[in-house]
Amino acid sequence: MGASSVRNAARREDEDLSVAAAVDKKASRGLPISVAAILSAAFLNLLGFTMAGPINPQLAAHFGLTAGSKVGALTAAYPFGMVFGLLLWPWVSDRRGMRQPVLVGSLAGVGCGLALQATCLELEWPLWSFLGLRALSGACAGASPVAKAFLADVATPDELPRWLAWREASATLAFIVGPSLGGFLYCATGSLGAVVGATSGGSLLAALVVALFATTPRTRHVRHHNDNVIPAGYDGSACPLGTRLLAAVATIVCVSTLENAGSATWDAFGAVVAQQRYGLGPSEVGALLTAGACASFAVSTLAFDRVSRAVGIVPTAVFGLALVGLGLVGVGAASTSLHAFVLAASLYQLGKPLYAPTLPTLLLRCVPPHRRGLAMGVDSIFNTLARAISPILLGALLHARGDTACFAVAGALVLSAAGLASLRGIQVNTSKRLAAASSTAPGSTSSSSF
Repeated sequence: MGASSVRNAARREDEDLSVAAAVDKKASRGLPISVAAILSAAFLNLLGFTMAGPINPQLAAHFGLTAGSKVGALTAAYPFGMVFGLLLWPWVSDRRGMRQPVLVGSLAGVGCGLALQATCLELEWPLWSFLGLRALSGACAGASPVAKAFLADVATPDELPRWLAWREASATLAFIVGPSLGGFLYCATGSLGAVVGATSGGSLLAALVVALFATTPRTRHVRHHNDNVIPAGYDGSACPLGTRLLAAVATIVCVSTLENAGSATWDAFGAVVAQQRYGLGPSEVGALLTAGACASFAVSTLAFDRVSRAVGIVPTAVFGLALVGLGLVGVGAASTSLHAFVLAASLYQLGKPLYAPTLPTLLLRCVPPHRRGLAMGVDSIFNTLARAISPILLGALLHARGDTACFAVAGALVLSAAGLASLRGIQVNTSKRLAAASSTAPGSTSSSSF
């Protein structure tokens, strides 16, 4: 296929998608119905995950585990299972018309897996069976990268960062409601199975919402002869990390992997550390997590769009990563002061919503539409491996050296991600300035890209 054919085909697909998006927006009198369904599903699905957060110490006690790598295995089992799902489902979703069916199947599979985990707890099955069911549930997962690709298919370039931020806000809303709900439900029933069982309903309801209201977008399948260059039908300047596709994607994947490795420490051990250091109960831990989520929700809905428009996507990512890294280091350093712990946790919660929408935005801007699901899936695989391995390794460090060393290493991982993103942004901007200066020189026709 010639370059002109590629451009013409891409232009026709752009026009078709623009018409479809315009019709959807008009029907919803604002936010497209399909986008609203995706946002609602993100909330419902993550509600179950967040409800289980405050009961992690009780889950560990149920199986007779002490703080360390074995507790980390409770968190790591689900991400290990996700590796299989992320190898398959995002790739399948790139086929025309498959975004919605993959989302429905993924959400329903996770819901059924959670129901089986609740049964395991109620019947007091051994630890290996519970971990196996968690891994099996993870193998059904894949909704997150597919949902982001779905949003990219129906969004304009200006809408994409905002809609991804709203998706993060929907997820954060689950973190506001879920921890308190899970903590109070456990206090009321005293049953781990009841809490985990209640979480399955959220994923099943999310599957129903997507099935009824999320119209499958039509993805482009315009290909290019050189997969290392952003195709001619797509504006390479939309990728702030340069027009070399592999270099841009590699940077994004490295940054997100480092961030996930560090952040997984908070998810795995934050509640445990708060309980053991300061004697907080499940409802108090839930309230603490909810307060932090409220701050994140405010940043997602009120600040992210303004900050990213003012300074750009890459600087926003760097700033958010810096806050997350400093927050993790501070959590480890606050060994005796609850106030210092809360302050450090607040930095973490403020940084996450600034960073979280930026990497998907960069990735989805840098890859052609017919590869969005695959690209998000590959990124998610690395993130999942990081979130699976990190709690085990850093859990062993926590057991051997204490929580201060554990959270210091976690913070260093995230700060290194901030440094990598900053260096890449500086490199690309320098290249652009040199190319601009070269193009203005008499008789010069050269250009540069990274």
